[in-house]
Amino acid sequence: MRRRSIALGIAAGIVAALPGTAVAAGVDQRSDQAALTAYHAYLEGVTARIPAAKQLDSAFVSSISDRCAGTLAPLTSASAASINQMAVFDFGEELGGSVDVVASGAARGELSKMATTLKKLHWSSPRSANTIKHYFAAEDRLFRLAPGDVCTDARALVASQGETIPPGTSQWLGKFEGDVLDEADAAQAFGTMLKEFESPADRGLAASDNRLLRSLTRRLQSVETAGATQAVRALGL
Repeated sequence: MRRRSIALGIAAGIVAALPGTAVAAGVDQRSDQAALTAYHAYLEGVTARIPAAKQLDSAFVSSISDRCAGTLAPLTSASAASINQMAVFDFGEELGGSVDVVASGAARGELSKMATTLKKLHWSSPRSANTIKHYFAAEDRLFRLAPGDVCTDARALVASQGETIPPGTSQWLGKFEGDVLDEADAAQAFGTMLKEFESPADRGLAASDNRLLRSLTRRLQSVETAGATQAVRALGL
């Protein structure tokens, strides 16, 4: 199952090792420093919300157990040759992605606080403000995505004896993967802009952000892996 930490989507842009450009106007450097500071607060806030992310995933797994515990168990007795591996893989993608978006709910408030700060910043070009606006619009769509209806789709997978990708799975993955790609493009543009306006005085702050990001990424990956494993077991695999 391919999973991503959507609560940290912004990291890909901010910490990207992109080449700098000419030193920008003072207003841009001041806004850039404020943005890096807000990002640091965001990382600290998400770190503090890790216990809440665990609780959200646990509640999601409990809902699966209540509604469709053991649904996929019949597939364990089917021969490997009779099962469409792509159908199983895509369902796994839906399940892993759903665990991800559920856990990300704990960070919505932190993202909102950062967005409020960054949208008030002043830049020398409307392009910069639009870059920020576009980024948060893409991030917000991803954060608000509901998890897939994994119980319905698990039943459909078993009903086809593992031969057909459930329609609900394909529909949800199309939305999820589209939102992920949009967010990644917006984050890349956002990171390029911040790198452009970064001053030498900001390097210590950027390094601190990187350290905090690495620690947070490891912890979130652990949360997501545990949630996905529990969900698979609840479904009988």
